[in-house]
Amino acid sequence: MAKLLQYFENYLADCETEVGAHAGESSKWIALVREQYAPHTLKRMLASQQDDVRRAAAWALSYLGDESHSCPLGMLLRDSARMVRTCADEARRAIAQRSQSPWQRQTVAKVEQLLADGLFKSATELASHLVDEVESRSDVYMLRAWVRFSDGDIEQAAEDCKRTLAIDPFSYQACVALGQCLWHLGRDLAARECYSEAARIYPDWEPARAGLQMLGANQ
Repeated sequence: MAKLLQYFENYLADCETEVGAHAGESSKWIALVREQYAPHTLKRMLASQQDDVRRAAAWALSYLGDESHSCPLGMLLRDSARMVRTCADEARRAIAQRSQSPWQRQTVAKVEQLLADGLFKSATELASHLVDEVESRSDVYMLRAWVRFSDGDIEQAAEDCKRTLAIDPFSYQACVALGQCLWHLGRDLAARECYSEAARIYPDWEPARAGLQMLGANQ
């Protein structure tokens, strides 16, 4: 455990220097973690009583973890220590990106470009093709929800948000997106519940607080 903390501190020190950040010197600390700790050991460390250990374990899993670690990391999104919450969020993002295949990344980029060009029908069709190919991934439903919402198909966008949450109950982004859909559908109470849930999952997510304020939840 002491070694993990030292590796993490050395990593942070390297990242603070321009040379370390650009030359990739910090990667050596990840290699040392890989030699000393198995992913399941790092997963157990997420439950440590020490804030710095939970933070270091989350950092290590951002490089060494896989999709099976997204749930235990998701539980840390509401950790008592903000630094732990931030590391857990970053780790989940890193794992999601790393677990994408090159084809998935290319397809997502194409969908985003079609959406930027206002080609909603083509974007929806390609996003749906992506869903059909990798339906076990929550992020593909979230992508299609974004496309459908942009095209004004609010009800179907809401359904995709629900599918996202069924796969990943810690997706605070999907909670907020679902709240936005429900608000547009005139369901203010249900929207407020979504924003509240997003704030519960990840207290640092500003759009959740903004949604609550918009609905007058603080009055």
